[in-house]
Amino acid sequence: MEISLRHTGGARFTAEARHHRVLLDQPAEDGATDQGMSPAELLLASLGGCVGQYVAQYLSLRGLSSEGLLLRVETQPSPRSLHFGDFQVTVTVPGLSDRQLRALEKSFTAGLVQNAIRLENSMRVSAVSNREEAKS
Repeated sequence: MEISLRHTGGARFTAEARHHRVLLDQPAEDGATDQGMSPAELLLASLGGCVGQYVAQYLSLRGLSSEGLLLRVETQPSPRSLHFGDFQVTVTVPGLSDRQLRALEKSFTAGLVQNAIRLENSMRVSAVSNREEAKS
């Protein structure tokens, strides 16, 4: 899986994956133009979208309605500078019984994005001077 990001001025970037584009920016109060979600907001959106897709699939496979399905993703700043605190994803599924909700909750451990956040991963960041080197 791969995406590319192109700087478009100020704090703005356009992220591209396959034939899709998303604009990233920072809020105006941070001196930017607020033309898109911030990278941190997109991380929360990715987490919520990943959980939401699993929930929708779970409901569909059991013949349950996903009408009114709503997810809210929150995090608080960590005492450590430039770190997130714990994440909270709240899934609202109207019309499910308590038993169905508890069964649904057991499926929440699945998912690429939430496992990337929950489990330790390594990450390398490097700088190169031209595009050919960036592709290798």
